Amino acid sequence: MTAMEPPVSRKRPAFRRLPADRRRDQIIEAAVEVFGRRPEPEVSIDDVAAAAGTSRSSMYRYFEGKQELYGAAAQRVAAALVERLEQAGQGPRPVPPSVLMATRLALYLDFLEQYEAGYAGLLGRGGARAPEAALAAVRRVRAAAEEMTCRALQVSEPGAPLRTTVRSWVAGVEWAGAEWLRTRTPPRPVLERLLAAQFATMLVGAAALDAQAAGRVAWLLEVEPAGSPFGALVRSVAGTFDRPMVAQLARFLGHRDAPGSP
Repeated sequence: MTAMEPPVSRKRPAFRRLPADRRRDQIIEAAVEVFGRRPEPEVSIDDVAAAAGTSRSSMYRYFEGKQELYGAAAQRVAAALVERLEQAGQGPRPVPPSVLMATRLALYLDFLEQYEAGYAGLLGRGGARAPEAALAAVRRVRAAAEEMTCRALQVSEPGAPLRTTVRSWVAGVEWAGAEWLRTRTPPRPVLERLLAAQFATMLVGAAALDAQAAGRVAWLLEVEPAGSPFGALVRSVAGTFDRPMVAQLARFLGHRDAPGSP
């Protein structure tokens, strides 16, 4: 530059103003991304502000602190997961119950992988430390999974035994998913088949004690195609019984319970 040349004017990009609700949404979206990649204790307000392209002071206009922001992010992710699971059951043609449940299991594990750090941290922090909004998000997903499982069985009002069976299975899926994130064992395809088999096993066990559950087992045997996951499970279970095991089964089947036995 010579003495005769005017100085070059360098303008900073103007701050983009957004409506308050849109700015808040933008911050939550950034928080979802950041908390999904890193455990919550390692994330600061400044980290989320940088990801959202805003200032630290702007963050406090919408959230009192990191705990409230974490809760809002958890609520957003929970809503997205529930919507994703619901959409699996919306199609032009009905699908067998075991196919629908296998699809939802796969979507749930996809979700765990997508939000690995944040979800694992949320499950592992415990009720005393996690913000209530984040715990409410976990409860929302759990309740939705229970309702969807009952709907897959075409049950609108589950009795206590069937409801206990469904809730126990959903809780087991949640625990198994968190454990799988930590250890990556067993391989994911094995985990998916194992969880599906556990539900069928629990339902059959409940059928021995409850007429409603027994009715659902009979219904599944009627509506499931032979080539469905349920059909494959039946063949697999049947294949585990060799001749000595069949003989032992006959011993159990031939036993008569004493009058008044449960």
